[in-house]
Amino acid sequence: MRVRPTLSWTPPEGLPPGTTDLEPVVEALDGGGVLVLSGAGISTESGIPDYRGEGGSLSRHTPMTYQDFTGSAQARRRYWARSHLGRRTFGRARPNAGHRAVAAFERHGLLAGVITQNVDGLHQAAGSEGVVELHGGLDRVVCLSCRASSPRRDLA
Repeated sequence: MRVRPTLSWTPPEGLPPGTTDLEPVVEALDGGGVLVLSGAGISTESGIPDYRGEGGSLSRHTPMTYQDFTGSAQARRRYWARSHLGRRTFGRARPNAGHRAVAAFERHGLLAGVITQNVDGLHQAAGSEGVVELHGGLDRVVCLSCRASSPRRDLA
């Protein structure tokens, strides 16, 4: 396995605000085989608050563990009530330039895949296909009894 350092780059002096020199990105991707690991930061521009950041749900709620969810009907009701409210924010979100860039890199064969902590589906909405969702996706639910997976919209 070939490992490359994380890309770190500071824009050169005199670059107009809001513009970027993509040469370091092009150089990093040129050899292919790059894996994108994304988290909340890529989706904040789409209107989804960073989980741990200002306005994120961690500042208002204690995270629910799998054990809490599976062990208590009351915990599940609380989860689904909060989740129902949060769906409005996620439903309005659209892929941003970051999601579209990752999808374009994938289309051009420059990525080995995408691993995301996000549950918003915005990488897929932008066109990425090789996405591994570490925490699942809000678009699907799994029955605790039979383990069947269903699109969430079918259960609303």
